Amino acid sequence: MANNQTPQGTSAAPAVEALGPTFSARSDYGLLHGRVRKQFFSNVISPQTRVFISVSEGSGDNKFVGDAPFSVENVAPSNGVVEFRLFIDWPTDLGTVVDFLFVNPS
Repeated sequence: MANNQTPQGTSAAPAVEALGPTFSARSDYGLLHGRVRKQFFSNVISPQTRVFISVSEGSGDNKFVGDAPFSVENVAPSNGVVEFRLFIDWPTDLGTVVDFLFVNPS
């Protein structure tokens, strides 16, 4: 894409915002498989919070890359909670660990 073109799907150049505090967390969601909807609660989350999520196989602080594909499909923050959907493409339950990065605009 040339420097003077707008990215496809947008009508204007994206706004750049100063970012404020960042927070991280890790949560063990236990044994899961298939498509699942989960929540994470925290008072640092608002509808304006940028939430980045990674999901891996494992338990506790032991995360690893196994044969099963893990993916994050949707993320929606609101007041005090972020709802998200995961897909664990495996026929049986696997240990599931999720890492979160929360960034709040200034």
